[in-house]
Amino acid sequence: MNGIGMKELEELLSHGHEAEFTYHDSNYVIQPELADGKTMLVIWDCSPAGKCICSVDIPEHGDIPATSIECILNKKCFSGKSFMEIESEITVDVIF
Repeated sequence: MNGIGMKELEELLSHGHEAEFTYHDSNYVIQPELADGKTMLVIWDCSPAGKCICSVDIPEHGDIPATSIECILNKKCFSGKSFMEIESEITVDVIF
């Protein structure tokens, strides 16, 4: 991964930060989100049609557990591959 290390990304996500990243010239964001009364960690495809490509439930308050972060990073939501499988091809552009 370019722009940030995996441990640093996981640490920032655990404290509720967002990360915008690029993979194969497409933009994505991973972020905590509240929808339908549930708190989730989600990955959005930021194309003009924009859609949530995967999500995991997280606790409503406090830090995001490492197990939830590990779960979303291992979901196969990039054409059958997980974030972890494509990690070497990702560039983290911005952390919020």
